Parts: sequence; structure tokens; C-alpha cells
Amino acid sequence: MNLIPQWQQLWKMYSVQLTSLLVALNLAATYWPAFQTVLPAGVFTTVNSFLGVAVIISRIIQQPALTPTDKPAV
Repeated sequence: MNLIPQWQQLWKMYSVQLTSLLVALNLAATYWPAFQTVLPAGVFTTVNSFLGVAVIISRIIQQPALTPTDKPAV
């Protein structure tokens, strides 16, 4: 398995941030009973779906902070 060159800056990627939020939301819905009573299932499903689509979109967005600007000498 080869890691991406910027693996140390993984936390800066939008897709990683959104996926972390999605995981936290799903963990809260699964293991925290009070969360289940506050947020109706329909709302949870809608938010979950939108976050999933946001992860897909964030994978195709160029992130200038992670793109190397200096080119290696040939």
C-alpha cells in the first residue's frame, strides 16, 4: 500500500473532514439514545444523504492548500 504524498496533511482535506463529521453523526445516532429522540429518522436520513453527496463533491474539488506550487527541477 502506497500512501499519498501529502498524507501528513490528511486532516486538511475537505473529504476527510466531512467524512469525520458523517462518522460522528452516525455514531451519535447509533450509541446515544437521547440523540435518537431529538432528531427524527427522516431528518437524520436527509442530513446523512447530503453529507454523503458533499463527501463525493469534496473529492473532486481542487484544494490549493494541498497542491504543491513549486515544481521539481528536471
